[in-house]
Amino acid sequence: MKRVISRIGLVCLVVASLIVLNSCSTSKKATIPNVDASVTVNVPDYQQIKKDINTINSEFYYPELLRRFKAAEKMTLEQLRHFYYGTATRPEYNPYQFDLSKALNEALEKKDLQQAKSIIDRQLAEDPTNLKFYMQKLMVNSELYGKESKEAYDAFAQVYMLTNAILSSGDGKTKESAIYVINIADEYALMYRFGVTPTSQSLVRENGQSYDRMELTNNEKGLKVLYFNVTIMEESLKKLF
Repeated sequence: MKRVISRIGLVCLVVASLIVLNSCSTSKKATIPNVDASVTVNVPDYQQIKKDINTINSEFYYPELLRRFKAAEKMTLEQLRHFYYGTATRPEYNPYQFDLSKALNEALEKKDLQQAKSIIDRQLAEDPTNLKFYMQKLMVNSELYGKESKEAYDAFAQVYMLTNAILSSGDGKTKESAIYVINIADEYALMYRFGVTPTSQSLVRENGQSYDRMELTNNEKGLKVLYFNVTIMEESLKKLF
């Protein structure tokens, strides 16, 4: 029940952020070189990724990936995949922890952008792959520094890179090609980007895997359903009990 309630609460935040994301897509940003799309669609191998990100001097060593992503430096798609999915193999990973959405909403309602920025920075310091908060970061930085500022550009790059990493795992049209996510909010962010709206959600377990099955309203893409693989989140939940 808590998962369903939290999903509903995320929709408005995600929609608002993506509207800003689209409005910031200037020709300069449409060609940002921060990701090298050199890897074909494939599902994440969490065991191998965990090994890679803990190997010192590896190109996938997690502390270095984290540093580079925070600096919005150019990264290969495989490095981004290791960063995003590798985060779910870290000891501190907990996709069900409370975030700072309420405090952020209050700051935004008051139009206190400096306070909003501070809240976003605190959240991302603890939760470095939260796509929802990076989109909020883009919105706030665009207002504080201007849409063509380095701060807005870097936030756009981070949203762009995270999105590419997630969509490298599948297209979501079937369970076999499900999109792998490590956070519930990412599902809604991606659906909005696809231009689709969910009408219902159900959890499907099959062959040791867990999927969020999203029934969709009629849309221009002709999609009736999207599947998100949430196995890593289900496994994390089991560890809490």
